[in-house]
Amino acid sequence: MMSKIGFYTGICWSISFLISAYSMSHPGWGFAGEILGLLSVWVAGVQLRMLDIHGIRRRWHKSLTVQLLAAVLCTFVQYIFFRYVDGGRFMQAILDFYANPENRAIIEQQYPGIDVHEVLKSFSTIEISQLVMSFLIMNSLIAVLLSIPTMIVSRPRAEKKIR
Repeated sequence: MMSKIGFYTGICWSISFLISAYSMSHPGWGFAGEILGLLSVWVAGVQLRMLDIHGIRRRWHKSLTVQLLAAVLCTFVQYIFFRYVDGGRFMQAILDFYANPENRAIIEQQYPGIDVHEVLKSFSTIEISQLVMSFLIMNSLIAVLLSIPTMIVSRPRAEKKIR
């Protein structure tokens, strides 16, 4: 049951990522991707509520398990996306951002010790496996954070008191 809930939540995460990736060329879609990502908390929480789990630690453990499963599924989708669909456009967008003189001036002003040329050089050497591993770490941290509101949403309804 937990893997099924994690799968549905991971589908929300994955579609959110794909919409966000699409929003790089169509900026109006970025908000939709963020909303769907946050909606994953509700999707997981409502399904966990049906299991009627009592106890904060048990609910948090189940919520964390679901969100970590979602993170792994989303990372797999990200790997497929970067390996077969993207064709280097994601990294090129990052490189273009840092290569823009206006952005470079802002970055150098905010971070005086950073050498933008070194950043560009390091970004240009990143392989897909390294990128996906960094996304796995980031997704795992997001899963830990999202498990808390998921735990709150999954709280069972109060039982009716019999007098």
